[in-house]
Amino acid sequence: MEAGCRMLNSDLIIGVIGLIIAGIAYSVTRDLSFLGGVFVNYTLIIIVSLATLMIIKGLVKPERLRFFESTIERNNVVIGIGILAVYLFFMPRIGFLPASYLFFLALSLYLSEDILSKRNIVVTALISGGVVALFYFLFRHVLEVPLPQGSWFN
Repeated sequence: MEAGCRMLNSDLIIGVIGLIIAGIAYSVTRDLSFLGGVFVNYTLIIIVSLATLMIIKGLVKPERLRFFESTIERNNVVIGIGILAVYLFFMPRIGFLPASYLFFLALSLYLSEDILSKRNIVVTALISGGVVALFYFLFRHVLEVPLPQGSWFN
């Protein structure tokens, strides 16, 4: 364990982060279709409810944890957030489908134990394609959520 690693109130931190994420999601999803809005609104109700319960628990009976036991653990989280940031940057530029496929593929390969084996790359690419296609169909055609088309292709 590294020196200087403090115990933090994990319930309070996660609860506040949940409320921030819910607030951001609420502010950017007000122009969705009715069905898309229903999905988002119910999800937001659940997130806000759970985040509020976490904050209450953090104030009444806090659980204190070390968030990163090692440098490797911290680096993995930072790299994961970096991959997510690149995805969010490119999605409005290249569109939902290519950005989501590349994001899912990159994150899945990064998280797998056998990153560079040919079999792992092929299987991960196929699974990524299937998962992204399923999400695209669900959000675009069932929930009628408008997805980014990509400004580079207009």
